Amino acid sequence: MRGKTHCTIGILSTIQACILFKVPITIFNLVLAAIFSILPDLDESNSTISNVLLKQDTSKFILKIVIYIINFAIFFISLKLNNNFLLSSIVTFISIMVLESKLNHTLLRKILLSLTLVLLSLCLFFIKVKIYFVIFFLILASFPWLKHRSFSHSIFAAIIIYFLLKQIEIIYNISNLSFFGTIGYASHLFLGDLFTKSGIPLFYPLSDKKYSLGYFRVGSFFNNILEILIVVILIGSIIFTTIKI
Repeated sequence: MRGKTHCTIGILSTIQACILFKVPITIFNLVLAAIFSILPDLDESNSTISNVLLKQDTSKFILKIVIYIINFAIFFISLKLNNNFLLSSIVTFISIMVLESKLNHTLLRKILLSLTLVLLSLCLFFIKVKIYFVIFFLILASFPWLKHRSFSHSIFAAIIIYFLLKQIEIIYNISNLSFFGTIGYASHLFLGDLFTKSGIPLFYPLSDKKYSLGYFRVGSFFNNILEILIVVILIGSIIFTTIKI
């Protein structure tokens, strides 16, 4: 399912839950739910959440800079070692071929996304923020290296997210943090990707079997219609619940 649809469903699910459980609706809560509704797709380097953290144009620019710097370094080191311009040029050319085949854009994005979250975790650790915050961001740092729709799309990931958010909520007295974060995250799984043809491995890592209630490929015409239908049903449910209550 597309990122914008996940975000919309996450917000609508949160509004519905707030009405049912009589929890105040605020801009902060809706933004929180929207962020967590796209968080599972951090395991895909070109997803909406990945692009929020690191724009594709930025990572492509960094990739070019990295390759240029490495190539210049190889050339000058080789030239210094053998003092032969032609040989150094050949070595550099071969290095470029090998480097560009190994260091691709997707790999660099995984490295940069993980590094960003690890550095954030270290900063939080050194300023003596409670350990649950650190653990939370370290877990997120592992997401870019996961196979798409594996652990991050399982029930166990949702449970871990809830547990960590609940501890942060208790320590810092952030009202309903776990409530909104978990609803957003769970909406991605149960009101989103579960209705796609490829499905999700609900019980990963105990089982990698994927469960699906859908028959259409993400991005296809019929899947887009299904996404709109889910959104319309949620809006209708919100209106109905509001009138009844």
